Amino acid sequence: MQRRRVTRALISVSDKTGIVDLAQALGANDIEIIASDGTAQFLRDNGVKLRSVSEITGTPELLGGKVKTLHPIIHGAILANPENPDEVSQLTSLGPLDAVIVNLYPPPGFDIGGPALVRAGAKNAEYVSVITHPVQYQEFIASLSEGSSFGQRQEWARAALLMTAEYDLQLASQHGIALRYGENPHQSATLVSHSSLGVAGAQLIQGKAMSFNNYLDVDAAWKLSNLNPESVALVKHGIPSGIARASSAVLSYLKAFSCDPISAFGGVVASSTLVDAECAREVVKNFTEVIAAPDFTTEALTVFATKTNLRVLKISPATTSSHEMRAIDGGYLRQERDALNSNSDSASQWKLVAGKECDTSQRADLEFAWHVAALARSNAVVIVKELSTIGIGAGNVNRLDAARNAAERAAHHSPSSLSGSVAASDAFFPFPDALHILIASGVSAVVQPGGSINDDDVIQAAKSAGITMYFSGIRHFSH
Repeated sequence: MQRRRVTRALISVSDKTGIVDLAQALGANDIEIIASDGTAQFLRDNGVKLRSVSEITGTPELLGGKVKTLHPIIHGAILANPENPDEVSQLTSLGPLDAVIVNLYPPPGFDIGGPALVRAGAKNAEYVSVITHPVQYQEFIASLSEGSSFGQRQEWARAALLMTAEYDLQLASQHGIALRYGENPHQSATLVSHSSLGVAGAQLIQGKAMSFNNYLDVDAAWKLSNLNPESVALVKHGIPSGIARASSAVLSYLKAFSCDPISAFGGVVASSTLVDAECAREVVKNFTEVIAAPDFTTEALTVFATKTNLRVLKISPATTSSHEMRAIDGGYLRQERDALNSNSDSASQWKLVAGKECDTSQRADLEFAWHVAALARSNAVVIVKELSTIGIGAGNVNRLDAARNAAERAAHHSPSSLSGSVAASDAFFPFPDALHILIASGVSAVVQPGGSINDDDVIQAAKSAGITMYFSGIRHFSH
């Protein structure tokens, strides 16, 4: 798209850094300046010629300045298509605005008009430059002579929308629940929840207030426990120490706990099903930070009451967002959430590349291992038998260590327990070495995505050992 020169600009800023130089550059390029009353007075005091918003709208600022730019004359000028004569004809006191230069009141302020101006400018970025930070001023000034490119206006619009999003989150945090501290005592933290659903909206039935780290661990455990009905998951520091599915909550818990009792110490427990007194009596035998479930029997709550520091959390399932964001220095990464698919993540869709087809029981174990590996931190290798993890290697920097850690944990069980066990790897084996470790531990079937340049070598290793191997064709890598 063509470059667009600015003929008319609106300025409304709380942070006055660099704004005089910017306004003078606008004036030097014969650009008309419109400013909110406070900004207008500041610029006039510095010799800048302009018109105030009140002069244009004929309406003075209301409520001590709370309402000043929220006016159809102003927003119409921002949102109008300057190339559409019908839209331009609807503008009365002010022609189209080509630039919106706005920053917001710092928290704990609560800016209303500023975000509205920014969003209007971003919506019409095809024609409008929306500038929201002093660091952008020099680039904007440099564009005045020839006009800004569409790419520049898009980039400014993205930055503007991120600014308003962060601002809204800061405001929401002011109305959230203050936590004792964040990951470490010197970090402040707040819980902001959408509703009373999900982990963020869970009901604390007993125990100390939830910490930042408690919430992170419960979130991981809750997702793992809900992979399958009647499952229990144990998590510590975001890494699963055991997950199992059995005929009752207590059996699921005992099997999950036995996977890695040492790591389970001081962790959190999440059950996808009702927790009864029998399960509660087993939980309180071990030091546990949090027990989370959709509900608890009265008798179970009586048992938990004997451990006053134990946090008992009741969670109502929530609809998971289809996307997720992570903050990085200077911005955000947004991606589609890695959800398990009932088709591609089903054993019936996997490709057999070595050995014979598994029986129904082993296929169920393979699917269970695959689903756990998908939610464990990478690199992840998970060993399962009878719908219970017996060895988990997660959060490793290489797949060899992941396989070794899983096998070593599995070795704590009786040797006979490894006979007939299965394993899943969340990403392909780059070399046969990690597979050799699993084979030596007694694993009889493996599922992995495939896709390595050394797939043939890995397949041959499986065939030579006489074990079954499937390729899922899909990766579930989790940083």
